[in-house]
Amino acid sequence: MESDEVRRALRDADRAEAAPWTDYPPTPRWYPPAVGVWAALVTLAFGEIDSHLRVAVVLALVAVEIGFVRWYVRHRGGVMPTGAAPREFRGAIVGFVVAAALIVIGTWVLVTTVDGWVGAAVALVTTTVAIGWYERAYAEAANRARERLG
Repeated sequence: MESDEVRRALRDADRAEAAPWTDYPPTPRWYPPAVGVWAALVTLAFGEIDSHLRVAVVLALVAVEIGFVRWYVRHRGGVMPTGAAPREFRGAIVGFVVAAALIVIGTWVLVTTVDGWVGAAVALVTTTVAIGWYERAYAEAANRARERLG
């Protein structure tokens, strides 16, 4: 009897710890292409804009990102995941980090060897695809974690 109560309490604690990772509203459909456009604009800011205008453009893009993050935190009910992710999320998180690194490196290579506009186009497409993949992988991981935690 006591061991069942302890097991139940531990499972409840695990569920509560995972809740910010697993209980969230769906991300809007416009999110992946919006991030792709933002990445393309950042690429153009660094690859095509004169240095004295670059700072203002980059600051404006950072302000847009800060505004988005503030909205997104409210969209999620003010709760964002902190701490270690449940094990079901590891593949999605590693995939996201690897994809982001490859996109940044590939875009930089294109901007420095070909053209800023080519780099921006590649950043737009690859970022949109990567974010779309990550959103699906995250949702699948959340479903697996919810199933495991009951």
